[in-house]
Amino acid sequence: MPTLIEGVLLGLSVAAPVGPTNIELIRRGLKSGFGACIAFALGVEVALVIYLVAVFAGLSFVTDVVWFNTLLSGFGVLVLFYLGFSNIKVLFSGESFDVNTETQDSRHFVPGIVLTLTNPAVLLFWSGIIGANVATKDFNLGTSLSLSGGILIGVSLWFVMLSALLHGGRRWITPQVFRIISAIAALVLIGFGLSFGYQIIQLFF
Repeated sequence: MPTLIEGVLLGLSVAAPVGPTNIELIRRGLKSGFGACIAFALGVEVALVIYLVAVFAGLSFVTDVVWFNTLLSGFGVLVLFYLGFSNIKVLFSGESFDVNTETQDSRHFVPGIVLTLTNPAVLLFWSGIIGANVATKDFNLGTSLSLSGGILIGVSLWFVMLSALLHGGRRWITPQVFRIISAIAALVLIGFGLSFGYQIIQLFF
């Protein structure tokens, strides 16, 4: 199987599972439309490329540095809590929901970057993928770039498909339903934050 296709399939398999990124993209897409989804997804992609470049530059050794992982995880926990409590505020703010609203700006792009950069698993993922590729007999820069490019394409395809589904489904979302979705998203994000926070505590005990 061509390396590029392998990368695409790997990217789809990595992006599809439910996690903080997908939860936040769904919430933003339902509230602000297709443009918001794409802006958020572009932020995620930029962060992925930043980490990929860091790995190619030889900075993957930082994944073995405990204080770095702890600091990054700590920032990640704060970001998840912030997003979670921001969603909770929707329940009490009486914020209106307009299905015709479409936004695409830094309010969606920057959070995509921050949420991804503060996730240590992303750096570990790229380090593992590139490291495993380097360990093979057929390794060369071309195959690594092809695999990495395929992963980015696969992630992009998933985000575009999910964004399109959300865009088509917005017509059935009422303000009450959106508030319920925001509450569920808040609980999931805070749950991930508590989980990551517990892992940080375990490092010290």
